[in-house]
Amino acid sequence: MNTMRLSAPTQALLSAAAGVLAMSMAMTLWTSAASADQPLIWWAGRAAGFVAYLALWLSMMFGMAVSSKGMGGLLPKKLVMDMHQQWTLSAVVATAVHVSTLVLHSESGVTPLAAIVPFASARLTGPVGIGTIALFGLLIVSVSSWLRTHIPYNAWRGIHALAFGTMILALVHGWTAGTDSTVEWARWLYALSGGLLVGGLVTRIGLAMSSSVSKPKRARA
Repeated sequence: MNTMRLSAPTQALLSAAAGVLAMSMAMTLWTSAASADQPLIWWAGRAAGFVAYLALWLSMMFGMAVSSKGMGGLLPKKLVMDMHQQWTLSAVVATAVHVSTLVLHSESGVTPLAAIVPFASARLTGPVGIGTIALFGLLIVSVSSWLRTHIPYNAWRGIHALAFGTMILALVHGWTAGTDSTVEWARWLYALSGGLLVGGLVTRIGLAMSSSVSKPKRARA
């Protein structure tokens, strides 16, 4: 029997948690939109940006758990692998929605060219350019994962390491380009997610070092 399989109750719990998070963010943005004169597509783009950021963050957290063998056995490896893959796909989809809605909204200042060429935006040139680079990083890492069986292992690991830089760029982009970055809940979101990511990375490194030290050394002949 495969005890690593993601059970239906676990799927329901994760779906419910994601739903509550999405609804909370949607209600916050909807309340703000009700008192503003910006079109719905503008708010949809902003909401999609937050969803993309959180999905990428969750993908990173589960990815570190996979590489550390379920955080030292605390979590089923198949569970964290499934979550890593699903959140990666969610990040790609949400990012596509985020970019598309901003391009379609004429007042955003993000043209089709600026969406694919770093630092080509006339508005918020630096922050938008950083977001464009993060977009390419996400696409490169995602495609390499889907083509993993066709890529040499060392090359795949090197490409996959770009995920850390992509996450940092996404954080900087959201903090500097996001309209809601001055709102308290958004600041807490970026601060907590960044802190937990660093904590997860430190834990991963610690587990790797502990595993390396605990391996018995072969006795010399």
